[in-house]
Amino acid sequence: MSASKPVDVSSTSAGDAAAAGLLHGLAAGLAMAAFLAAAGLLRGQGPVETLAAFTLSGQPAASSALTGLLGHLAVAAVYGLIWGLAWRVIGGRTAMPAWLGGLVYGLLLWGGAQLLVRSFGSGLAQLAPWALLAGHLVYGLTVGWLSRNG
Repeated sequence: MSASKPVDVSSTSAGDAAAAGLLHGLAAGLAMAAFLAAAGLLRGQGPVETLAAFTLSGQPAASSALTGLLGHLAVAAVYGLIWGLAWRVIGGRTAMPAWLGGLVYGLLLWGGAQLLVRSFGSGLAQLAPWALLAGHLVYGLTVGWLSRNG
């Protein structure tokens, strides 16, 4: 039986890192959406209402839930792409595990979301502040964990 060796993230091409990050971001976005939907249930808010909070328009709840989910996943994928490129550079230069780097990244994204909520009066203000923070940490942990091998 052979032990698996860690992959040197700096040896991957930028394109491979971006593509992997995009896919990891999509998966992390799904995990975050599921977490926020569950957190919404704790507050008596259905998943449709929770997902609708991700839109900026006044569409009916059902259509804005789909729009909110798709918009959230698109943003999550782009942030994942950015993560993939950033981790390609940072990951090989630090002893920090990818999951911890991902948590830090999630915290930074949460800070950006706070600015968005305050500046534009986003529907995200409907979500419990603890849930939005925890959701971003779920995103960061997931994207980091998925990036652990490359």
